[in-house]
Amino acid sequence: MIDASNKTKLAVCLSDGTTIKGSLNIRKYNRLSDFLNSKEADPFLIIYDAVMTGSTSKVVIINREHIIWAAPEG
Repeated sequence: MIDASNKTKLAVCLSDGTTIKGSLNIRKYNRLSDFLNSKEADPFLIIYDAVMTGSTSKVVIINREHIIWAAPEG
């Protein structure tokens, strides 16, 4: 599991219209936007405790190039 001090809840919408809600480890960054705009970050995001339409999964891995929008939650 991820360290709670680096965990943020978020919602992301992908290019195919899928919306995913879950938790993301933003590592050393304080804000989700800083993490997503980082040039040193991996091309894939690992979303924990993910909930999608019709599905719940412990982990979902998405390519950041397919993100249309992302928003922090809660």
